Formats: sequence, structure tokens, C-alpha cells
Amino acid sequence: MARARATLDRGERGTITRKKLVNGALELFSTDGYDDATIDDIAQVGGYSKGAYYFHFSTKEDVLMELLRLWTEDRTTALAAHGDDGRTTAASAQELVEAFLSYAQEPRWPGVLLVFWTQAMRSPDVSKRLVQAYAGWRKTIASAFERASATGGLRIESADEAANVVLAAHDGYAVQVAIGAPQIKTMSAADLAASLVTPLRAAASTAQRRSATG
Repeated sequence: MARARATLDRGERGTITRKKLVNGALELFSTDGYDDATIDDIAQVGGYSKGAYYFHFSTKEDVLMELLRLWTEDRTTALAAHGDDGRTTAASAQELVEAFLSYAQEPRWPGVLLVFWTQAMRSPDVSKRLVQAYAGWRKTIASAFERASATGGLRIESADEAANVVLAAHDGYAVQVAIGAPQIKTMSAADLAASLVTPLRAAASTAQRRSATG
């Protein structure tokens, strides 16, 4: 029993060590970028030795791929929380967009996104993971737009194109957050979501009024 407990404790310690190393990489990549951050740096920020790093990861790209997995899962979860509830209103579509755009819970992600995009030009694995993630997000966002459009809440020509606009807005917003100067007020995720969805809601209202009077 004691031996089993000791083994469990080692497993728990290993999980904690890995999380701290990943957090160290997140911290460094979000501020210093990828190329300038060394494995020694990541281990030091995480509070461990270089040997501890190599126990969990073989290369620097390994921890980058782990961060990429965590980020894509985080965005997917944010969408699922609003996209799988079956709601069909314009308000629910706007809430979904806002959730996807917001990084309030982890403000370091936008800086690391710049790393992901840069490394995608160098690494087929990073590029493949990003392409797959964006394809899934596009489908979820387009589905929400289609549901709202079908009930008259939004007026759109193409749900896929509308989803592409949201993805492009997300990327631009992430860059603005990552490199924005302190004196520049960055638009909030809620404001950006409203700016994207409100015209579609207004177009739907206009179409409904014309239909009623026509």
C-alpha cells in the first residue's frame, strides 16, 4: 500500500513538474518569443533543472506543441460552451463570437499566437495542427450563424464567409493585444463581437420590415 502511494506521489509530482515547465514556456514565449528562449531558460522559469525538462520533453518544439494543444483545446472549449447548446438567436451567436475572441482568463495566449503562426511556416506539424483547429472552429461558428439566420435573427449571404471574418478578426485582435502599446486602448472582445454581429442583426431587422410592408 505504501509503495503504491509512493508511486502515485511520484506521478503527481511529475504532473506538477510538467505543468510548471509548460507554464514557464508560456511565460517566455509570450514575452521573448520562441527563438530567443532556450531550454535552460524554460527550465529555470519553471523552477527546475535542464535535466527535469528533458525528462518530460525531448526538444523545445515538443513543449511548443504542448502549448499549441492546450491553446487549441482552450478555444474549442470556449466555442463548445456556446455552440453546443442548440440556441438559435442572434444574441447567442454574438456570445459565441465573444467567447472565442476573449483571452481574459489567460492574457498570455495572444503573445504565443505570434509564435505559433511564425513556427507554422517552419514546422509541418505546427502548420497541420493549426489548419485542423481553424477548420473545426470555422465549422462551429458557421453553424451558429446558420441557426441564427434560419430563425431570422441574422441576415448573411454565406455562413462560412461570416465565420472566416470572425477568424480573421480573432487573429487581428490577438496581434493588437500582443503588441499594443500601453497608451493605446484595445477594443474589448465584447465590443469586437458586437461590431461583427450587429450589422448582421440590423440587416435581418431591415429585411423583416421590408417583408412586412412589401
